[in-house]
Amino acid sequence: MTDAEYFSIKALSASQIKQYDKGAYWFWRVSPFNPSKEPEKETDAIIFGKLCHCLLLEPGKVREEYKIEDFGASRKNKRYEEAKKENPGKIIITNDELERAVKMIEGIKGHELASTILNGASAEMPILWTDEATGMPCKAKLDAIKRTKNGLVVIDYKTSSSIDDVLKYGQKLQYPIQMSFYNMAVKAKYGEEPCEFVFVIQSNKEGEEDIVCVANVEKDTQLAAKSLMKSYIEQIKMKLEEWDKTKDPTIWAAYPERELISYSNYYLSYGK
Repeated sequence: MTDAEYFSIKALSASQIKQYDKGAYWFWRVSPFNPSKEPEKETDAIIFGKLCHCLLLEPGKVREEYKIEDFGASRKNKRYEEAKKENPGKIIITNDELERAVKMIEGIKGHELASTILNGASAEMPILWTDEATGMPCKAKLDAIKRTKNGLVVIDYKTSSSIDDVLKYGQKLQYPIQMSFYNMAVKAKYGEEPCEFVFVIQSNKEGEEDIVCVANVEKDTQLAAKSLMKSYIEQIKMKLEEWDKTKDPTIWAAYPERELISYSNYYLSYGK
């Protein structure tokens, strides 16, 4: 299954649920349930992230899926578009991007704990299932999974400009909700939940490729995230059913109700 095929499937994903955490409007913008959904924009960051994932988890596919072309400093030019047409089905990258991605992977391999956890893991194919509680079709694409003597270990590779923020503010990018959703996917496919879920997080700042963090989600946060995930799936299910019946756009409005404008406590105390 290609990425395009996977993303086109009308099913709930972890990324959609994380968007719903920001509001129904943000969920609807990226959801395949939305008939007017705009296609995902191709950005340097997205392409580079996919390249790093491929080099780390499925290095044998790099030659199959990528083509090196010198298209200049930006993808917003004629040469880049020509390279795409000349290489259908390929992801176009520069040699500089490939060299930097190799540095990223060398940074992971140079981190003893991260390389040990990744050793023996295999890239996981997409998982499709139906949520028992709501009947919602669901999909997940795990980065890697491996069987250990204690059970299944799921590994998710992330890059970040601020690893400290990821650790201190779990709600910011909602990795805990993603973990809960992926655990549900594993249970649906293998009949058991993972014994461990590990995030391998690497700095994406140039020159800091050797900054790597192995992280688990704290226990109380796991429980809260699981509860949130279930609640969001139920809410999404109800809103989708209402949308199917009424096609009322206010269901997905960013501000469906009247709001109040107020001064902040800081302004009232210090701003005068």
